Amino acid sequence: MIPNVDLDTPSLKPCATVDSPFTSDLTWLMHRAVGVLTGNFDAACRDNGLHDMRDTLVLAVAGDGTPRTQIEIATTLGLDKSTLMSIIDRLEKQGYVVRDADPANRRIRIPRTTDDGQAVLNRALAARDQVVEQTLAGFGEDDVRQLRTLLWKIATTK
Repeated sequence: MIPNVDLDTPSLKPCATVDSPFTSDLTWLMHRAVGVLTGNFDAACRDNGLHDMRDTLVLAVAGDGTPRTQIEIATTLGLDKSTLMSIIDRLEKQGYVVRDADPANRRIRIPRTTDDGQAVLNRALAARDQVVEQTLAGFGEDDVRQLRTLLWKIATTK
């Protein structure tokens, strides 16, 4: 249970927005948590021949069996389309993605993960699992389940 904290109380320390789990700014806490997990995952991606976490997301979506245009992938992942294009260009040069023509409109391309791309994705996801496990080593199963549930609720709120 998080105690109630009166933020107008004069006894509140000047750095209370960053020095306590009960008074820290929630957006700052989320930002720092994302930074820790993403930084560790990005390093694991680089160790496996990818640029960063976004490469794994693109490979996963392009290889999940549902044909999506580049714009649909950008929308699904919340990436700017120009950022996505540079990621796909890089993955294509590495042989991890190919762009097939859309049968309904040959001007539209549908990225698809190659077998090599799937193999590197599998290695990167295994490394991700290790990173997350190490980062959350002090958490119980119920804590992780609750964390996932709460983050999902935040992430899917419109």
